[in-house]
Amino acid sequence: MPSDVLYQIPMATWPLRLGMGAVCLLFVLAIFGWWLPRTIPALLNLPRVSGGQRAAIVAIAVIPVAIGFGPLAVLIGLIRNPMAYVTDVGVMKENVFSSTPTSLSWAEIAHVSCHLGRDGAPRWFNLVAADGRQIGFGDTGGVDFHAMHELFENQLGPAVMDGCPRSFRRR
Repeated sequence: MPSDVLYQIPMATWPLRLGMGAVCLLFVLAIFGWWLPRTIPALLNLPRVSGGQRAAIVAIAVIPVAIGFGPLAVLIGLIRNPMAYVTDVGVMKENVFSSTPTSLSWAEIAHVSCHLGRDGAPRWFNLVAADGRQIGFGDTGGVDFHAMHELFENQLGPAVMDGCPRSFRRR
């Protein structure tokens, strides 16, 4: 964890990780534990057909395996649960598949956009550097995104905060 952390934003909270992890695990087990072991012997015992027909049958049989890599990647992300940190020197986010984090100093950030929830509060920030590196993180609960928006505006100026509203309504 970097020093002087102002905000620490996890990718997902524990309840979300448990729920999504169970759903992803169900998909992964169904595809790699049930579908694939039944498909391989069936593909090996195909009757004599033309090469084109055989290729089509194999492609159709392997499509669920290709689809299974999506839930597997989500499951790995939920297990690793990378954090984003807003510090006094910039923003850093741990990566799911790499041990090196992405870091942006305040001077490197060229553009910040945010997405709003139904209540008009920010729910997602996307920070982009001039060289194309970017960090995105969402509101997983427990972090005051209104205050974070004000911090970004104070550190970067309103011109960099293009796409974000200037004021928020609290209900």
